[in-house]
Amino acid sequence: MNELAAVIPFRARTGNGEDVARLIAGALPHVESEAGTTTWLVLRSEADPDLIFLIDLFTDHESRNAHMSGEAAKLIFGSVPPLLAEPPSIHPATIVTRKPAPGKGRM
Repeated sequence: MNELAAVIPFRARTGNGEDVARLIAGALPHVESEAGTTTWLVLRSEADPDLIFLIDLFTDHESRNAHMSGEAAKLIFGSVPPLLAEPPSIHPATIVTRKPAPGKGRM
């Protein structure tokens, strides 16, 4: 089975990128308890510091659905929107290929 993902770009209001990234990163303790969330990345663009990307990888649909309605999502979507220039757009995705972690085989 292919691993599933979600990519969510957050466009912060001018000058609020650092605060948005910090608030999103604050959800990490909730994500760490999710067995089906295999990778969770918060990226701040170097080209546009007010653009933050949240990238999640999941083992299956159930894990992705649980994550999207879980405590991390509640924290992020309950605290970040006032700092955004526009609503975030969630992009569910399927991983086509990726470089495997050391000791793991290719998908």
